[in-house]
This record gives sequence, C-alpha cells and structure tokens, in this order.
Amino acid sequence: MADEKALTPTTNVDFKGKISENFHDEYWVGAVIKNILYWLYLGDGITNVTPKYTDKKKTAAYMDGGGVEKNTITGVTSSYDVTGDRSKGNPAQDFIASLKQKTGASRNNFFRKNSYMENQDGSFTLISSEYGMASYSDIDDGGGAADDNGGFKVTAQYNQSPKMVDASDLQQLDNILHQTPCQNATIVGSNIEQPQADGKIAIYKPDLSQSDGDVDVESSKAALLDEAREIAGSVTSPVITTDNVEPDTTSDKPANPSDVNSEAMGNGAKASAK
Repeated sequence: MADEKALTPTTNVDFKGKISENFHDEYWVGAVIKNILYWLYLGDGITNVTPKYTDKKKTAAYMDGGGVEKNTITGVTSSYDVTGDRSKGNPAQDFIASLKQKTGASRNNFFRKNSYMENQDGSFTLISSEYGMASYSDIDDGGGAADDNGGFKVTAQYNQSPKMVDASDLQQLDNILHQTPCQNATIVGSNIEQPQADGKIAIYKPDLSQSDGDVDVESSKAALLDEAREIAGSVTSPVITTDNVEPDTTSDKPANPSDVNSEAMGNGAKASAK
C-alpha cells in the first residue's frame, strides 16, 4: 500500500475547476418527421437561456423529529426559458414559431442540452448531455419597439425527467456527439477531443456531416440546412437571376388591391390600376 502524504494546515487549500462561459452549452430542438428524429440547433439570435428547477415539496413534522418540520421533495419540474432576437429563416426558431397556434401533443417535441468544456489548446470536449420530450409554451414570435429587433421567446419544459448522460458513459457521449455535432467547435475552427470507452482519445476535425437514423434517439441526426428549412417551413430571401421577369403591366383587368400594379390613393382607402 502506497504511503499517504500527510496533510498540514496549509496544504490542499483549494480544488480548482474550470469556469465555463454559457455559450459552451448548446441547445437543440428535436422534430420527428417520417419516423426520423431531426435535431435543429437553437443558437442563432438567442441571447439568454435560463434553467428553472421547481421542486414539489411535502412538509411534515414526525414524532421522532422533535416537533421540527422537514421538507421531502416529491417531484421536480425542469424547464428552460429561451429568449433573444427573432431570426427569420433560422430553422429552429421557425419551427418553434410554427407551434404557436397549436395545442396538445403538437406542442411536444424533443429538447437536448449538450455541455462542453474548452481545453487549454482550444479544443472542445463533450462532458454531459440531457434530453427528453418537452412541451414548448409561451412562444413570442417577434414584436417590440419599432427601432428594435423583433423579440423571440419560448419555454421548453420536460414532460418527465430527462435522460442524463455524464462523463462516466463515454460511449454514449460519443454517440450524442455524432447525432448533434459541436457547433461552436465548427464556428471557431477547433477540434473535438473526445475520450473513448477503450481509453483512447478521438480527435474530430470540424465537420457538419451526419449519418442516417431512425426515430429512436440513439439513431438521431442533425438536420442539414435544406432539411431544416423544409421541416420548419422557413422563408428565405429570393434569388435574382436572368430568369426573373418584370410584372405584366399591359393587362386590362379591373383594379384589384392585391394586384402588383395597384397603388394607394391619397385617402389611403382605395386602389387604382396604373
């Protein structure tokens, strides 16, 4: 047995961790389309994410407690308040915005939080993840002062305790990294250095590729840009090409306020064809 080093009153003063910036946590919205779970990265325009853990308590004084009441936690509600600026054309925001008039099960979709540590060489390592089915409520889709950005807000609340994956499950963390690739590593051009179950360290170069999967979480994947826009029904800016044509101004059709050639009159109430 190895000799233990004796502690003195001035040794072992502090255990230093690594204080992480909030952008090292990445959030994903999961939508099931034709039995495939697609993940949409929720980051563009998002300025703040506030976690909320609400405990359900039972308070009672027992005979063997000296008359002192104590709390027993009987349940926990986990949710995230997400706020920021409305980014039209961003698939994750567009998908959430499309839910605002829906009710019931239509509001239920997957939610995932991946937490990364930034290493001294600038690389990233996925150290924990959580995910599960959540309800999306209190959706704000734009609005605000005329000279300000449109606002965005949503609360994602887990419908049950999410699945938690920590650093002890290296294989599952590596699987999750393939399903929902580290976005900030790609943004800053850094590698992923991910410990493997066999004791080795896999080094992943910034890459947006992903593999096909099934509806189960284990086989899910990140949506490609075109897939993400299709899922969310995103509107993108038109592309002007030589095939574009000018509107027909020679038609003798009656004036219609919806015609491209109509114009507002002085009183603002009528329309007249040019």
